[in-house]
Parts: sequence; C-alpha cells; structure tokens
Amino acid sequence: AGETYPQAGAVILLSDERITISSDYTQTSYLRYTVKILNQRGTEDYSESHIEYDSTDEKVEVVYARTIKPDGTVVDLGSRHLRDVSKYLNFPLYSNARVFIISFPEIAEGAVIDYALKVSRSQLINKKDFVMAYSIQSGDPILRADFVVEAPESMDIRLRTRNESNNNFGAQLLPRVTKKGAGKIYTWKFNDIPQILPEPNMPPAVEVNPAIIMSTFASWDDVYHWWWPLAKDKIRVDEPIRSRVNDLTRGLAAEEAKARAIYNFCAQKIRYVAVEYGQAGYEPHPAEDVYRNKYGDCKDQAVLLVAMLREAGLKSYPVLIATRDYYNAQEDFPSVLFNHCIAAVMLGDKTVFLDPTAETCAFEDLPGGDQERCVVVFKDDGYEIHQTPLSAASANVARQIMNIVVSPEETISGRKRVYTQGIYDQAQRMWLVYTPPIMIEEALQEKIQEASIGAKLLNYKVSNVDTLDKPIELDYSFTGDEYLTSAGTLRIMPQLASLDTSIVAKQARVYDIDFGVLDTRETVYELQTAENFSLRYLPGNLREDNQWLSLTVEYARLNPQAVRFTQAVRLKQKRIPISEYLAFKTTLESLARKLKQRIVFERKK
Repeated sequence: AGETYPQAGAVILLSDERITISSDYTQTSYLRYTVKILNQRGTEDYSESHIEYDSTDEKVEVVYARTIKPDGTVVDLGSRHLRDVSKYLNFPLYSNARVFIISFPEIAEGAVIDYALKVSRSQLINKKDFVMAYSIQSGDPILRADFVVEAPESMDIRLRTRNESNNNFGAQLLPRVTKKGAGKIYTWKFNDIPQILPEPNMPPAVEVNPAIIMSTFASWDDVYHWWWPLAKDKIRVDEPIRSRVNDLTRGLAAEEAKARAIYNFCAQKIRYVAVEYGQAGYEPHPAEDVYRNKYGDCKDQAVLLVAMLREAGLKSYPVLIATRDYYNAQEDFPSVLFNHCIAAVMLGDKTVFLDPTAETCAFEDLPGGDQERCVVVFKDDGYEIHQTPLSAASANVARQIMNIVVSPEETISGRKRVYTQGIYDQAQRMWLVYTPPIMIEEALQEKIQEASIGAKLLNYKVSNVDTLDKPIELDYSFTGDEYLTSAGTLRIMPQLASLDTSIVAKQARVYDIDFGVLDTRETVYELQTAENFSLRYLPGNLREDNQWLSLTVEYARLNPQAVRFTQAVRLKQKRIPISEYLAFKTTLESLARKLKQRIVFERKK
C-alpha cells in the first residue's frame, strides 16, 4: 500500500456512516472506520480518535474498537483506552461541550485500526430540522466510503453540492433514493477517493473538497424563528452592565464614538473562549452572566456587545456567520451551517460589523476570516441577509521605514519603524501584546542580523499597544560593525527591492493561489554615508500595473552621500485562478529578475 500511495500516511479502507432520523425526530448515527497505517505520519495522525459532542442532547457509545497488528493479532480496546472529558475544563459555562477519546494501542506501520461508534441525539435542531455537511475527500486516500441517511418521508431534505469542479475522480454526488415503509433512504457510495495534497496558499478545504450539504430548513424565515427566540431574551442588561455603559460613554455625543468605546471594552476585557458556534449548543448565555464571568464564546460575546450597544441607545443585532474555513451561507439555500457569531451596529444608514472575539482587531475592521461572507442579521422584527465587506488593499498595510548611517570606518547605526493597519495590525498587536518583552527583544535582535552580522539592539519602543483606536507602532535602533559588501574600493549595498517568488515555485498547481485578503506593503529605505564615500551606481525606477498587482520601485539621490529607496506593492486580486497561474508565475519571476540590482558606492582612498 505504501508504494501505491507514496504521499499518504494511512489508507482509509472503509468509512461507513449511517444516520437514522426517527419519526419522533431523534437521531442515531452509526459510524465505522477502518484505517491501515502506512508510516510514522499515519501513526501520529490516527493513534487517537476524538469525537466531539454536546452532552445536553448527545451520547457517544463505542460499539467496538480494536487494533489489528501487522501479524494479524487482534488487540481489543478496554475501558483504559477510552476517555470522556470536558473540552473546556476551566470554563464551567461550557461543561456540556465534551470530547470522547479513543486511544489505540500498539499502532505501528502495517497495523489496522477498526472501530465503530453509536452517537445518539435526543432532539434535532429546532426539534425537527436536520442539517449536515458531508465532505468527500480526506487528507488520506479512501478506498471505500458509504454514506446513508434514513429519514421519515414527511421530512423534506434538500440537497446542495459544493465544489463540483474539483470532482475529477468521478464521485457520484447525487444519492440513490429509495423508499422503506414510511421513510426514505438516501444512499451514496464512493470508491477510490484520492487524498487532498496541500499546496502553499491554497484555498480553505471547504472551497476545494467536493461536498454534499443537507438541510430541511425551508426558508431563512424558519431559521430566524428558530434562533431568535433562543437569543432575544439574553440581550438584557442589569445594573452592573448599565453602570459600565454609562462609564464608557460618558461625555461622548457621537454614535460612532459610543460604539467604538463599547466594542473596545468587549474585545479587550471579555475573554474569548474559542468554542465554535454550535459545539456547546446554539443558545447564548444571558448577557449579565457573560459580563459577570468576564468570558464567553462567540455567541455570548456577541449578545453582550449587542446588549451594551442597545443600552447606549444604538441599534445593534447579533449576526450568524460562517468564517472562511467553513461553508459560506447561500441566500437561496437556508441552513444553519454557521460556525461563528458576531454583531452589527447601525451608524446612520451604514451597517458596521463587529467581531468582539478578535481582541486585537480595531473598530470597523474585521478579521480576514470574517470578510466577504454571506451572513444573517437577526433583528427584532425579522432577518436580513448581508455580505460582510472585503477590506480594500489600502486598509491592510505593512509599512517599514529604515534609516542607516554609515560611518567613515563603515560601521553603521540604524533605526527601523514599522507601521501596520488592518490584518497586519491585528497580527502585530497579537505578537506584541502576548509575547514576553524578553522574547520580543530577542526576535528583534535576530532580525537586525539581516542588516549587519553581529549587530546589537540598542532599544525598542512600542506605541499604542493599549488602545485599539490607533495602529501599533514599533520603533527600534541598533548598531553594527559592517553593512556594505566590499569589492575592491567599491561598496555594494544589499538588494533592497524584492518580490517573493516562492509562491510560484511550482511548475503547475492543482488549486488556485488564495491570498485571503487584499493588502499593501511599503518599504522606505534611507542610507547616509560619510564623506569618504561617493555614489557610483543607482538602479533605475520600475513601475508595473497588471491585473494582479501594482508595483512601484524608486531610487533617488538625496545628496552626494545619501540615497532613498521606496517600494510599494499593492495586491489587486486576492485569488489567482489556476487558469492564470502560468501567466502570473511568468510575470512575477520576470519582475523579480528586474529587481535584482544594487546601489553601489565607492570608498575614497
């Protein structure tokens, strides 16, 4: 099998999933998996199986579990190999979120794990609705997969396929439907399903893996009338919340200023527990409980934020969203395949989406995973379908300014300032807020080695770390014994202009290049030399503006001893389809070659 599947860690010999929905709207799932281990990677991936469930209405039972050793010996699992634990042990609000763990003994190359589970669910979503996503491929090849759903004939299960264009292995995505008494049986059978081989910067798995989506919700109105009653009574304030809102908004007249202050509080002072929406149930906790505990999952934080915004006199609503790593909602296919909950606030006639779980995200910004998503806004009198915005390239900026002074003896003193906006500010703030100062200092010490071997960090300063209202600024200074490369009397600067061509290293791709967001990267570099240096060569400027990006590179002589280099790259297309890959690769590599030039000085004797 290893020779047949050289890229695989294991081969899934059988995936058998059978779901039965009874006439009383309870659900029983029978799940059987048989997996052959091919190598050490497979051993690591399959030594344990984790089954997450909600103990409120679900129960997991092991029908059997065993390891079949390479010599055919069968090792049956006992109670010591099974654990049923709380997923969020330190957060009592989510004690119903549990994980059933099966640990397989004596896993080795050539072994087979074989196990079956029964998962019972005492009630469906909305007590009568069924929603599921079944993806076809896996990270390892699948020899055989059976998927069966049996439901009462009165249950209208609607189907929608995703990513059919990637079904180049002949999987039949439409089921065979048969009748059985007062029920219907939907049957899928798959054979020889290839594994998904990851590529750098590929789209999320949910955008490449062929899948079958099932839902019995007939309309978004049905979704609204299911979830809104679960949430609306939780959007309330008590005296502590009311007092906090008054403190946060005191002296603020503008609605945006009030919204910003309240959002900043919820994002920074209410700890996020990363419970995916639905994992610990669909019903939020009351806002006063979340405020008192100072922690919450996404739906809890959204409910608290909405309650506080309303207390300040603003129109605000909870929003269900599927982030980029989950199936985006579709306006013509109602379902509840959401994995996240955020909030919306009305500022004049503008709807502003806010994600308080993103503790380093500024007001009106959104994490990349929340952008350009189809969402459902839950208002008091009904729902609205919206599209969250995609931030412009000018909103996601990484800008660095470097100043270097070269002494007559060729030692250097340098200063670097880093300014960030949007997603770059979120990442920079996360690093600077949650990293111990000594580790920040060590990271900067490592970074300046790129400028000068053995360089020493003098100091660094971080501004705006405690406020989300201003972007983070990082400013640090250093010295070094050398910077220029000697070639006789000539002194050559490092290459300043650059484009990362690693993203087009492959001769051909299977999947699109997915940058996720649009962005702008800017570099300003000023070098001042001593009077015993003269400029010998200054590269020419370069401008490129194509369908994918715009690039500007400029070299300027400031005075006989000083030069300035400026580069700006703006991404115009966040996804490069495979149909454009070769042209994009050719263009990027051609530009990178043109940029391989150096500024040259001469040292006078």
